[in-house]
Amino acid sequence: MFDDLLPLTDPGAVFAVLFLLVLGGPMLAQRLRLPGLVGMIVFGMLVGPNVFGVVSGDVLINALGFVGLLYLMFQGGLDLDLHGFAARRRESVIFGIATFVIPLVTITAVAMMLDVPFLAALILASALTSHTPLSYPTVARFDLSRNPAVTATLGATLLSVVAALLVLAVAAAGAEEDTGALGWLLFGLGLVGFLILMLYVVPRITRWVFRGLARDRDVRLTYLLSGMGFAAVLADILGIEAIVGAFLAGLAFNRFVPDGTLIADRVETLGRSLFIPAFLIATGMMLDPVALVTDRRTLVLGLAFTLAEVLSKGAASEFAGRLFGFSAPERGLMFSLTVGQAAGALAAVIVGQEVGLLGPSEVNAVILVIMVSALIAGVSADRSAPKVEPPGTGGRALGKRVVVPVSNPHTIESLVRVAGQVAAPDSGSVVAVNVLPFDAEPDIVREHRTLAGRAEEAALAVGSEVKTSVRIDASIDGGVLHSVVEQEGTCLVMGWDGRSGRRGELFGTVIDRCVQISPVPVLVCRPGIDETTKRVLLLVTHDELLPAGDRGLSLAFDVVDRFARQTEAPVVVITDVTEKELRDRLGSRYDPGDVISNTSVLGELTEQIREGDVVVASVPQASSRLGRGARRVAEAARDRTVVVAVPH
Repeated sequence: MFDDLLPLTDPGAVFAVLFLLVLGGPMLAQRLRLPGLVGMIVFGMLVGPNVFGVVSGDVLINALGFVGLLYLMFQGGLDLDLHGFAARRRESVIFGIATFVIPLVTITAVAMMLDVPFLAALILASALTSHTPLSYPTVARFDLSRNPAVTATLGATLLSVVAALLVLAVAAAGAEEDTGALGWLLFGLGLVGFLILMLYVVPRITRWVFRGLARDRDVRLTYLLSGMGFAAVLADILGIEAIVGAFLAGLAFNRFVPDGTLIADRVETLGRSLFIPAFLIATGMMLDPVALVTDRRTLVLGLAFTLAEVLSKGAASEFAGRLFGFSAPERGLMFSLTVGQAAGALAAVIVGQEVGLLGPSEVNAVILVIMVSALIAGVSADRSAPKVEPPGTGGRALGKRVVVPVSNPHTIESLVRVAGQVAAPDSGSVVAVNVLPFDAEPDIVREHRTLAGRAEEAALAVGSEVKTSVRIDASIDGGVLHSVVEQEGTCLVMGWDGRSGRRGELFGTVIDRCVQISPVPVLVCRPGIDETTKRVLLLVTHDELLPAGDRGLSLAFDVVDRFARQTEAPVVVITDVTEKELRDRLGSRYDPGDVISNTSVLGELTEQIREGDVVVASVPQASSRLGRGARRVAEAARDRTVVVAVPH
């Protein structure tokens, strides 16, 4: 009766079935206390050509499934904590080696024990030593992407995938007796060139595009997706696995998609609601339950490979996790992120089949491993993630989330530009906040919402991502500080008119209150008239070189470095000590750049200040030779931008 209706060929009907599976799979799996991804894989198997044949697994589903795999790797690269990875590169390298070598040796030995020839066993091992972080959506849902164990695991993913692909290339070349030196040389040059392109050239092109052509978020999203596809295609042309290209594209765009921003939410929602489910369903459609049961060799190989892969990945996670001092739930996260296999493994065995080393039994066995490992990855993540405490804001980089109150229409662009320059080196975002009293009239609220929109335009114009908020609070300073806590701010930028208030005040009543109790560093900014930065001037007095001024000087150097890197402007230090004394006291901690010595710092500043200068100072102490208060610094700088760095 249904022979003429099935499989479905109408695109609308196929899409309807696809989204019904996306909706119903996780709901049914939740009822059975199984991970949602397992429900989608099982449903994909049931509607696929090997069971009921509702959908044929044609180009549409296969294409969406392939894009879903790329998206999964792309999202991992976007969310990788680059600063955490840099701080934990040792853990990533060690775990990458462990999660590659242990499964490679184990699976190769098991395959050879089951009468699989050496080269074929090596291809099977290369397929199962790499991994796909199938449980990453669960990790992201529990806000654990910055957890040290997760950071180390995502770094190890890239290493293990590249290493597995090299082993696959060697084994396939050995089977084809094509091991010429020229071929390997070209492959190596292509790999190095691809890495340079993705990690050095693409970020610079993206910065230029975001500051000029892509000031609209829809354009930015399209650009990001196009970049992912371009990287995957180019990687495939060069003989590198497409998923490696997608992961590197995520790394290239990492700093331009700060977590918690609207663009990050759009990227994540698109993948979570369409592409990743399509990939899981397409994987399930490849399963043939009849062959798994009737073919004894497929069943034996599948069970043996599954056992070897799970135990070896578990051993690597336990070894590395205990070595680094991670807790048991964190080791469970490491295991859940590395045990999952996906279409990358299937692609590797298909290569083995094409060169004549593997038959249908081995291919079906790997599909069984994909199914079981997905189940284990989901269960492990669901059990481990709730037991891991999400990382707080302590120790986060200064520019990760910069809060800036905006209420003056004349200074919005300048303040947001400063905040964006602080945030950019950390792939951070700007949070523009408007604080209004409880009795604010509706017209005032609408006016401030318009100001928030201007702040958003200003941030997008300098290539930064921004989140805006209009807050009603009992007091201005209370609203600002509440926003810092609620938004998990790492730095507060406050606008200042360059004058002090009553006697004894440094910046004025509201700013001084915020400075006194702020949980994060405060950058007090007197906006200038310049739109571009040509030089960054840092003021350093004898007082800042004393132990009491060390924290302020450290913060000031950090701010100066951020401005200089973003604007490519030179740094000039004006100090009241000699250059030799300054360098001796700083040691190797900072590079002061060009140094101008003068017993009168303010006098020298008055002589040196010119168009395009930005002046940075740490908070002046009462006994400082800069005088009481920062007002004199602002006066000496005339119409130039002044930033006073106040540590918390």
